[in-house]
Amino acid sequence: MVDQGLRQARHVSPIWVVGALIIGFVLFLQFPAIPQAAPSPHKSSSPANLPDIVFVQTPLLASGPLTQRFPQGSVIVRLTPSRGTPSLVRLTDGFFAAADPQISFDGAKVLFSGQKAPGDHWQIWEMDSTGEHKRQITQSLQDCLRAAYLPAGEIALTVEDHATSTSYLAVVKTDGSQLHRITFGNAPFVLETVLKDGRIVASAPWPLTASGFSAAPRLLYTLRPDGTALESFRCDHQEKGSQRDAAELSDGSLVFVRTSAADTATIGRLMKFSQGALTATPLGMPETAIAWPQQVSENRLVISKQSAEAGRSSRLDLYLLDLPSGAHTERLYADPQLSSIQPTPVVSRAIPKHYWDTLDPKSASGNLISLNSYMSADAPHGRINTPIARVRVFALDTASGYQRNLGEAPVEADGSFFVKVPANLPVRFVLLDAQGQTIREEHSWIWARPGEQRGCTGCHGDKAVAPDNHWPQILRRFDTPTPLGETDHGSATTQAR
Repeated sequence: MVDQGLRQARHVSPIWVVGALIIGFVLFLQFPAIPQAAPSPHKSSSPANLPDIVFVQTPLLASGPLTQRFPQGSVIVRLTPSRGTPSLVRLTDGFFAAADPQISFDGAKVLFSGQKAPGDHWQIWEMDSTGEHKRQITQSLQDCLRAAYLPAGEIALTVEDHATSTSYLAVVKTDGSQLHRITFGNAPFVLETVLKDGRIVASAPWPLTASGFSAAPRLLYTLRPDGTALESFRCDHQEKGSQRDAAELSDGSLVFVRTSAADTATIGRLMKFSQGALTATPLGMPETAIAWPQQVSENRLVISKQSAEAGRSSRLDLYLLDLPSGAHTERLYADPQLSSIQPTPVVSRAIPKHYWDTLDPKSASGNLISLNSYMSADAPHGRINTPIARVRVFALDTASGYQRNLGEAPVEADGSFFVKVPANLPVRFVLLDAQGQTIREEHSWIWARPGEQRGCTGCHGDKAVAPDNHWPQILRRFDTPTPLGETDHGSATTQAR
């Protein structure tokens, strides 16, 4: 329900909060070991003026949880494609498996996931782009994977929690200190990329409920590095298949791979969200054989693609793709025994926008406001016709899977409501009529961070529609939210299934 237009503030008047929400929403619219010597590559044309590329080689790539991708190990290598014969250098000797390379903003370092020996926990490591000076960043009892650089000396990463059989996003300092969770609930989140505007892109199931890595379609979501302002990247819940391998292009558009199955496939069709577009369009030919797109020059992507050679369809090779036409122009690198995946150009890039942490660590709650709950992209003409009287809020106990009723709050005639809920607790909303019957209910779980002032324009509102510029009636009547659950000023609630 609170699925979009989410913005935050702290210690401000309700008028400022609503104004900031409206302005922010308008601005947003937009077990054999791998051979120690690298095999001789197939002769492929070496395009001039391409940067070096780091990527992963593996004899076997498996679908499912991130920890199980490389049952026979993997290695990160560096390719120099601009010479007459491609030059390949191994960077992660000494590791049973290594993956998820990410280049630092200055192009000098490589962040990666590493597993020293079979059965060890995956941890986040950093090394020079030459493979020297490796250092371990995380020291966790969980598996840490799929990390990305953030501004201000921080790293975002994916943590697979074995106790709950799910995964969540976390942030840690580059020295390994202050690791803390930023997503909550039991939906398995996986980090995808960090946008130039500072937001994190993650993939997770829709709805945001407990599901295995192959049980439900996965969509793209955005949130800030402090865990606030979670929203779906686009309201494309009716699309079939899963979205993964997202990367931002220089023009601000987002490319990703759409797989036909829930999340069991490692390859799929290349898609693109242009800036301001509400739906994705195919990029290239209608085939399901692409993974891990990355921009390597102004008009070209480097991708992993199924080998065109007979008998090698299970292997992935590196190809260049022409952005204007979507055509696969030429093969960049291929290995007769290993798949080549996760290509990342070794280039410097602009540091993303830094979001200052405005949370209140002393607060046990956050505020949620809906400007107009009648707005709904799922309803005829974008509006719920049944009069809404109240909103009921449920919370989720992630350990047991039980829901509890935090209570109800009034909904004004203009559809607005204002509630205070416990911080970092997954919640969902149910709209009720005057007789207490359900009109519409949210199935995804969201949360408010400590001290967060969070709002939405409506109940699954249209991302192309800005909220009306009016003062919501709930703030005309009350200058404080209705406390629900065990908040700063709330009371305990009863348990319910």
